[in-house]
Amino acid sequence: METVAAAINDIWSQYASSLNSGDVDRWISLWTEDGVQMPPGSPPIIGKGQIRTTMKAILDHFAFDIAITPQEVRATGDWAFSRGIYKATMTPREGGRTVLVDSKYMTILQRQADGSWKIHRDIFNSNTPPNGE
Repeated sequence: METVAAAINDIWSQYASSLNSGDVDRWISLWTEDGVQMPPGSPPIIGKGQIRTTMKAILDHFAFDIAITPQEVRATGDWAFSRGIYKATMTPREGGRTVLVDSKYMTILQRQADGSWKIHRDIFNSNTPPNGE
């Protein structure tokens, strides 16, 4: 289990560094081909291509400074889940108000044929109410 947890925690390190550097190709390499992302307030984003397109649009508009803190990893066979928190600032590239993010996530990961782990299903939401209410 320690080896699996280390591998999955490394994914979160790569996830954060990819977003912080604006590297959408490196970021999407962490996902399975049939991955599903479930962002708050919108329908699921299905498939690696659609997930990449959505994130590229976000990275085109915002520079990220994100830190991810995994709090739990459990695995059985070729499946694992990871739960944690993250904080980020998203600074508009064209100027404007910086967005502060304080959120949590729950992610299902799948072991690949080569033994690596990839994000398969991902859901996240904010710890703060909409509009700061």
